[in-house]
Amino acid sequence: MNIFNDTRKLTFMGVMLALTIAFVAITAIPTASASMALLIFIPTIVTGIVMGPVACAVMGFSAGLVTLLRGLLAPLSPFDLLFINPLVSVLPRIFIGIVASFVYKGLSIVLKNKNQGEKLAILLAGASGAITNTTLVLTMLYVIYASQVVEMVGASFQTFLIAVITSNAILEAIVAAILTLPVVVAFKKVYRK
Repeated sequence: MNIFNDTRKLTFMGVMLALTIAFVAITAIPTASASMALLIFIPTIVTGIVMGPVACAVMGFSAGLVTLLRGLLAPLSPFDLLFINPLVSVLPRIFIGIVASFVYKGLSIVLKNKNQGEKLAILLAGASGAITNTTLVLTMLYVIYASQVVEMVGASFQTFLIAVITSNAILEAIVAAILTLPVVVAFKKVYRK
C-alpha cells in the first residue's frame, strides 16, 4: 500500500515530522541541546519500525533537512557549520530508520516468542538506528572534514572518535532503545483498534 494514499499513515508521518522539528528547534537553545539531541531521531526510528523502509527513508530525509537548516540558521558551535553539507546532515539520516526497520523485521522473524521477542526486537532496532546515525555521521565527518575536525578539537580524529563513542554514542543507543519501545508498543495497540 502506498504511504501517500493512506490518511492514517500520512497523519502518523506528519506527527513524527512535527516532533522532529520541535526537537531540532529545541536544540537551538544552548541549555537544552545536550539532553534534547538524544531525542531528535527517535521519530525516524519509530517510523522505520512501524511503517517500513520507504516511509522512514522519507522521514530520515526530512529529519536531515531540518538538521541542515538548523545548522545554517542557528549554529551553536563550529561543528554545526559542518552539518550544512547534506552528505553529513541528510544522507546518514536516511539510513537511520531503514536499518531500524530491517533489524526489527529480521529479529521479529528470528525471535519466536510473540510478546517478549517483539519487545527485544523493538529495543534492538531502536539502538541500531542510533548507532547507524552516529556511525554514518562520523564516517562522513572523517571523509569530508577530518582536518577541520582535528583543528577544532585540538586532537587526532581517533581521539575525537573515542570521545564521541564513550560519551555520546553508547548513551544515545541506550536512550533510543528505551524510548522507542513504549512509543511503538502504544502505537501498535492504538493501530490494532
